[in-house]
Amino acid sequence: MTSRRSTSKVGFRRTGISLLLVAGSVIGSASLVEAAPVGPAERPAETRAVSVIGLREGSRGAGVTAVQQQLIGFGYFVSGGPNGVFGPGTTAALRVFQSQNGLNPTGVVTENTARYLGLPNGVVPAAAGAAAAAATAPAARTAAATAVVGLRRGASGASVRDLQTRILATGLVLGGGADGMFGPSTERAVKLVQRVNGLPETGVVDARTAQVLGVGSGGASSPATPAPAAPRGPVLQYGSQGNAVRRVQQLLIKAGQRVIGGADGVFGARTRKAVQLFQRAQRLPTTGIVDARTDAALVAAAAAGPSASPAPTAPASSTSGYVGLRIGSVGPAVKKIQQAIMATGMTVRGGADGVFGQGTHNALVVYQRTNGLNPSGVIDAATARLMGLLSGSGNTSGGSTGGGPTAAGFAQYDERGSRVVALQKALIRAGIVVPGGADGMFGSGTAGAIMKFQRAKGLRVTGKVDQATATALGLSPLSVPAPAPVVNVRLQSRPVAGRCWYGDTWQAARGSGRVHLGVDIGGAEGTPLRAVVSGRVSQIYRDQPGSLSGNGLKIAMADGTYFFYAHLSAFAPGIALGVPVSAGQVIGYMGRTGNAGITHLHFEVHPRGGAAVNPYPVVQANGGAC
Repeated sequence: MTSRRSTSKVGFRRTGISLLLVAGSVIGSASLVEAAPVGPAERPAETRAVSVIGLREGSRGAGVTAVQQQLIGFGYFVSGGPNGVFGPGTTAALRVFQSQNGLNPTGVVTENTARYLGLPNGVVPAAAGAAAAAATAPAARTAAATAVVGLRRGASGASVRDLQTRILATGLVLGGGADGMFGPSTERAVKLVQRVNGLPETGVVDARTAQVLGVGSGGASSPATPAPAAPRGPVLQYGSQGNAVRRVQQLLIKAGQRVIGGADGVFGARTRKAVQLFQRAQRLPTTGIVDARTDAALVAAAAAGPSASPAPTAPASSTSGYVGLRIGSVGPAVKKIQQAIMATGMTVRGGADGVFGQGTHNALVVYQRTNGLNPSGVIDAATARLMGLLSGSGNTSGGSTGGGPTAAGFAQYDERGSRVVALQKALIRAGIVVPGGADGMFGSGTAGAIMKFQRAKGLRVTGKVDQATATALGLSPLSVPAPAPVVNVRLQSRPVAGRCWYGDTWQAARGSGRVHLGVDIGGAEGTPLRAVVSGRVSQIYRDQPGSLSGNGLKIAMADGTYFFYAHLSAFAPGIALGVPVSAGQVIGYMGRTGNAGITHLHFEVHPRGGAAVNPYPVVQANGGAC
């Protein structure tokens, strides 16, 4: 994804298909296979702590293992597992992680990257990395999914229903829902998941597709694994390491408690926080120490599963309708949660449909983080109370001054232009961070910034510029911005000669105040790309180390209007600077060169050689991108 060839970002996170990077994970192309791990006899023992700063493709050792563990713990797929070998798959996963956390997606472990990975000092004990590598022996890493592998069109039964449930949890729509019938809709969804994750697009569930979707290897179709027995010895606490810690982390995860960094066998600050949250949920002393009582509660909760784990709540009678709702929940209570989030001006992908999918989860995490709550993506009592869903509570944050709908003369959600810029600058002057800066686009980031300001001032938390909020910000009413000029650009051909998918990501935030200036069109590696108009190749970009656009080109018309293509795997024969092209002519092939992360075409439209305009409606007016 590129912004003016210098602001490329990875992934389809803000498009209508963000769900396809399942659980934030990316599987690289089948051709990107990690080098075989170095065996114990070949790798010298490391006895000192090792630094992860500067690790990149080609690095090996315990530091690489630690980075791979952290990525896997956050839900990213690393080809080969934590094998201590920094290969192309590790690079791809790290780049996506960096991109999705607002970091420069270089594929190199920087100090900031280490901090975001949960390695704040950039140093890990070599013994911890070696122990983890041993724990992920090839036999364990390659355990195949059983119940769903081989499912294809025409199959039916409980295994198909499990598969469909996982597909629906990603946000994809199935025509018949989870009906247990593997029909055309399910086949299309499986192919789409395979395509986005770089797998063979067969529509048949193989082991890697099952792994991406989380079925058959820890998902709905996996046989239950009994919890390991409690170890003997002293209690576990901050600073402990080893298999006993790893067991506790696994129990926490099975009980539905998120452990940032995963089961890495290191009892750090994040594991302590997870233990404290679990203890609070179980009404145990919140010590962050795993004593015998906490251990017994963990074993019981893990055996019962996430849905049976009590949440930190007031009496159950006042919270049972909302507390505990999470991905997979459905019904009127979910719809009320969605409506409460949308009432702040934030977007919930899919709307208030009563289905708690990935879009609702993402919106809830933003809502919780913005309001200073635990961003778990699960409804707890504090979240329900803030939403005004518990008896005797209201959607306030400690004050009742003012509040109401957007006042006349002020920006509102989804607006763009000068009124939004004035609002964002006022928030920044007040010390509130606005994601993307004063970019003139009122999205969920700006709504969240307003909520932070309202909380700080004791105003009603709405995410809207009501009169009290405008007064507190020192804003004056402004006229409604003039409508955007009509873009008079017509394509003579579709840009992609094959199957593709895309969404409207115009001006989506890309970190450091930058925004997206194109449309990202995904497809299979090597899909032919066509000239959308008859014109001339006015510029050529070649992939090289540090390149953002990778292989790219511009096609210009006589009036100066040009179209920019980026991340090509290769140019078509005969394509060179100054060469005339005809509409529909193949000019190159879809790829992932430059700062792309996954295979896609970044496509921009510049009328009369001026600033970029949103290409999505231009492409749509031509019948689509492919």
